[in-house]
Amino acid sequence: MKDFGLVLATLVLVMDPFGNLPFVVAVLGRLSGRRYARAVVREGALAMAMLFGFALAGDPMLAWFGIAPAALHVAGGVVLFLIALKMIFGRAAEIVREDEALGDDPVLFPIATPAIAGPSAAATVLFFTSRQGLELGVLLGAIAAACAFTMLVLLAGRPLAAALGARGLAALEKLAGMILSVVAVNMVLQGLAAYWTELQAHPA
Repeated sequence: MKDFGLVLATLVLVMDPFGNLPFVVAVLGRLSGRRYARAVVREGALAMAMLFGFALAGDPMLAWFGIAPAALHVAGGVVLFLIALKMIFGRAAEIVREDEALGDDPVLFPIATPAIAGPSAAATVLFFTSRQGLELGVLLGAIAAACAFTMLVLLAGRPLAAALGARGLAALEKLAGMILSVVAVNMVLQGLAAYWTELQAHPA
């Protein structure tokens, strides 16, 4: 139970559902109430499936491609930082191109990934898969619970947006962008630190 709580709390913090709320509401802003709810549940389910995949086959996949965990941190940080810049200086919805291919209900990108199941969440799952003594069932249960909690928060996005109004939501979005930018930079620094440590332990 202790391991379950630890993994769940860590994943919720990494997924940051409250920070992603303005972003999701902005991206899906044109959808009706029912379509918005269906989109949130669909994207949450896709994110859960992706994280399940990392839990079940992440280590072999990274080993096959020769990708170090540090690379996940750096790549995740760069992607999240670009999204944060859009949130701060523009609108989150601008991340999704206004064309017929995506329309007003984009699938998989950018909500399921990288907003919910981004590289940082994937790296977190990979970290726990390598932890000794942690059962796979506990990890999968924590992933499911974290995604369910995230979906509940995002489903409440419309009422919260209505209560805050356009200005309040814009302010919340920019605040979330600032926080996300700090998280992104920290992810890059962690990745570089991990890479430097690996070089020191195994010099060429």
